[in-house]
Amino acid sequence: MDVLSSRTRGLTLVELLIAVAVLAILTTLALPAFNHLMARNTMAGSVNLFLTQLHLARSAAVTRETHITLCPSANGRSCDNDHQNWQGGYLIFENTNQNRQLDPGEIIISHEMATSEKIRIQSSSRYRNRITFLPQGRSWFSNTTIRFCHEDFPDLNRKIVVSNNGRVRLTKTSPGTPVNCR
Repeated sequence: MDVLSSRTRGLTLVELLIAVAVLAILTTLALPAFNHLMARNTMAGSVNLFLTQLHLARSAAVTRETHITLCPSANGRSCDNDHQNWQGGYLIFENTNQNRQLDPGEIIISHEMATSEKIRIQSSSRYRNRITFLPQGRSWFSNTTIRFCHEDFPDLNRKIVVSNNGRVRLTKTSPGTPVNCR
């Protein structure tokens, strides 16, 4: 067997450099779309989790026949007073004395920790930094809007509206008019 006459198969250096260049170009083109896809999935997860918590709070108010409050809470042991800072986490508790504060002896139903640092969650009402559901399923006080604002992709911004009759809904915006997050 002659070693010199056998043909080895493989890539030349030029072919390898061309393949790497094509891969780099394709990756550069696909990366922004992939980042948007990841941001969209993160936003959808944050909005869906908040909707689930609102429905849980309303359901608990009706089934337990008591006031249930959902409030922003970074530590899971007390409510924060900042209506602009729901992204640190939120807390659902049985508010038996109806003061909208978590007091000793009141039962914590759920606590969710911070979502993505790129998503800001804020209430439209500075007077309504807590959402309380009454035993009839109604929401105390007036309508409020919770805005989900993405730092990098404003086209992904969403709004949840909680009406005073207890209805929770995700609002849709028309294309080209993102949710105002100022």
